[in-house]
Amino acid sequence: MSKDKKKRDPVNIVLNIIIFALVFVMIGIGIKALFYKNLADERRNHTVSVEVMASRLEKGDYASFIHDKYMNEINDSVKAPEYYALADYMEAAFKYRVYDTKGYTGKADEQKTIMDESREKMGSLTVFADKFDMEIMN
Repeated sequence: MSKDKKKRDPVNIVLNIIIFALVFVMIGIGIKALFYKNLADERRNHTVSVEVMASRLEKGDYASFIHDKYMNEINDSVKAPEYYALADYMEAAFKYRVYDTKGYTGKADEQKTIMDESREKMGSLTVFADKFDMEIMN
């Protein structure tokens, strides 16, 4: 006879497979826990400086600008009220345009009121509000 083959015990094979699967499950759980911990930390500590908001505004990245406003409000970090008023204006202007186009005059009037109130609070940033109005109307 050539070489003697060792007979493997089926119980050992099943146990090895179970151990192997458990190791991968534990690694997966650890990675998932780390991901959610990092995500929670990022949300809790995410504040945006006025300089970053101004940069986004100059680049025309209005969605990120509005998102930054909300992230700062969630984290109680309101530093420049003019920027927040401008973000409120932009959000209301977009909603106004949608409601007006669809014929929802009541909701459109509410957004127009928010736009007027926000325009009074934004100070010298009205230039950006005018620019946004031009872009949204096209």
